[in-house]
Amino acid sequence: MILRRAAATVTRVARPLLGLLRWAAGVLARFSRRHPWTAATLGVTLLCAAMIAWVDLPLAHLLRNHLPEETFGFFKVLTDIGLSGLWYVLAAALLLGGRVLAGFSSTIARHDQFMNLARSAWFMILAMAASAAAVQTIKFAVGRYRPRYLFEEGLYGLDPFGVHMGMYSFPSGHTQTVVAAMTALTLMYPRYNLLYALVAVLVGSSRALTTIHYPSDVIMGAYVGFAVTMGLRRLFERKGRSLRIDL
Repeated sequence: MILRRAAATVTRVARPLLGLLRWAAGVLARFSRRHPWTAATLGVTLLCAAMIAWVDLPLAHLLRNHLPEETFGFFKVLTDIGLSGLWYVLAAALLLGGRVLAGFSSTIARHDQFMNLARSAWFMILAMAASAAAVQTIKFAVGRYRPRYLFEEGLYGLDPFGVHMGMYSFPSGHTQTVVAAMTALTLMYPRYNLLYALVAVLVGSSRALTTIHYPSDVIMGAYVGFAVTMGLRRLFERKGRSLRIDL
């Protein structure tokens, strides 16, 4: 009898709560359909905030103390693939090469193909530069200390709008660069999109596994690189001109 009454009480309480949850889920679903990028930005921001509060600190200590030396050494070498200079040089070479080859083309069709290569390379440069500017702005506003200061000085926290930009890690610039570059290459030449994705995942993972960055730094860096690149894509393709390279 007591169990039956308890079950009835739980049912009475649970019904309105379930109804409220269904209503909230419906509101979120409609908002996401109407404003997908706003919803995605809010979602990633909330995820990163939760990780800063509860996940990053213990995970950083775990990686620092228990990651095998061989694994650390492998990812320490791999992380340099995310250096921005490498991808800017590649994009600049494509831009210059497309311009030069267009000038030597014997047909209009070939000329247009090489000019599109140059245009797409310019898109790649702008995607990396614009997302880098966004990352630096967020770093300045958030001012999150890098993991090295946790291990060396016990610092874990934020210094919003501080002046020591070299001390800040959120978001990861290496991850932003490589994700922006790989997203641009996927739009330009999608034949190797699985390879592009693998490069982005490996470089991003290396930043956290080597404790140069916290995991949430990597997540936000990847999101900024992807979101800014896709936003620029809309500008470059607004007149129906594809970024895809057909050579």
